[in-house]
Amino acid sequence: MRLIRLVALIVTAATSELAAQSAMPPADSAAVMQTLDRFLVALKAKDSTAMVAEFHPDARFTLLRPPSPGADSVRVVVLTGPQFARVATSPSGPVLDEPIRRPRLTIDAHLATVWAEYQVRINGGVSHCGYDAFHLVRTSGGWKVLNVADTFRREGCGPIWP
Repeated sequence: MRLIRLVALIVTAATSELAAQSAMPPADSAAVMQTLDRFLVALKAKDSTAMVAEFHPDARFTLLRPPSPGADSVRVVVLTGPQFARVATSPSGPVLDEPIRRPRLTIDAHLATVWAEYQVRINGGVSHCGYDAFHLVRTSGGWKVLNVADTFRREGCGPIWP
């Protein structure tokens, strides 16, 4: 009897999740992904103006990085949207090509969340990889990037994706 209840609970949860995802208006889903695409194109082009145009004024980037030598905890670097744009588009820095794949998108009211695998490519090779967690907010000007958090690893990234 407990097994039947557990199976029923799992089926109900899975069905509810599928129903919520299928309830997303296709136009909203496309608009969210277009915002992220414009942001990533601007990142690769080192176009800070185009990049910041995709940010909400309160945008934040939370970058999780390996511990400093001798430390036992992950480093957390928090930047505002404009700070991130300045660092990412610095003329002395490398061109950052950061494609994403396998995005998992959910939308509820004015909030969209995208979880996606990424690779950062620099000078024709994979620098690092991990997962990006994007939060976007629907505004009168369309979907805007509100928060970005990422994981970071240099190993296990595989070859450059096709």
